Amino acid sequence: MPRQSPYPELDALQARTAELSHLKQNLLMTYAILGGLEHVVERTAAELAARIGVPRPHFSRARRELEAEGWLEHVYTEGQVPFFRLGEKATGREVVVALHSRPTA
Repeated sequence: MPRQSPYPELDALQARTAELSHLKQNLLMTYAILGGLEHVVERTAAELAARIGVPRPHFSRARRELEAEGWLEHVYTEGQVPFFRLGEKATGREVVVALHSRPTA
């Protein structure tokens, strides 16, 4: 009997992202590890770029492209720093109401 992975969500994400560049795969896996499937990753682009060992401009460009493609979701901005979490395409889950579009009272 094949051994079942202790990280089925990461395995599923890896399978969904197989056609992406290595940079984009690494970026998404970093978001998945730090934030899981639901939580915002409260780290700057500079911090995350250093963590995966790429120049910040390359990281930022890849992140913008992933956001445009639905892999990442912009949740909020603090000052000039945007914060993201995995998007619907990455999680395989449909978001009924996007967090940043919810009305506030």
